[in-house]
Amino acid sequence: MLNLLGEYRCKVDAKGRMMFPASLRKELSEVLHHGLVINRDIFESCIVLYPKPEWDRVNKEMSKLSRYNRKHQQFQRRFMMGASQVSVDNSGRLLLPAMLQEHAGIDLKASNEVVVSAMGEKIEVWSLANYQAKIAEDDNFDELAEEIGRDIEQLGRED
Repeated sequence: MLNLLGEYRCKVDAKGRMMFPASLRKELSEVLHHGLVINRDIFESCIVLYPKPEWDRVNKEMSKLSRYNRKHQQFQRRFMMGASQVSVDNSGRLLLPAMLQEHAGIDLKASNEVVVSAMGEKIEVWSLANYQAKIAEDDNFDELAEEIGRDIEQLGRED
């Protein structure tokens, strides 16, 4: 199981290529040859990168949804829209598709800086502006931590 860590500021070139952090390439060395899947985040205006083995686990969960249930199909359709397999090239760059850049608010005319945030089994890519705004709005982190702590305790009792 992956446990990716770190936060990195990266630049995106005019063609939408981002230099993928060397330390993340090292952490992913055993699975990077399988590629990555890039997609929109469900809740935030950012892009999510899944190492292919992790994406396969997510896709397995999706396969449990019923094709005969409208809500299941709506969710699956929205979740899968924009998902693409990508790879890190020989120069260490990763192409961020234009549609996903737009979703994440990455405007290369305004700023070519992004924040890459490793989140355990996935990696988020944020425009610098959206990332700074997200950090500024999370002013009740202590309350959230207490609530999540209770959820974790409850899950532990269920195991």
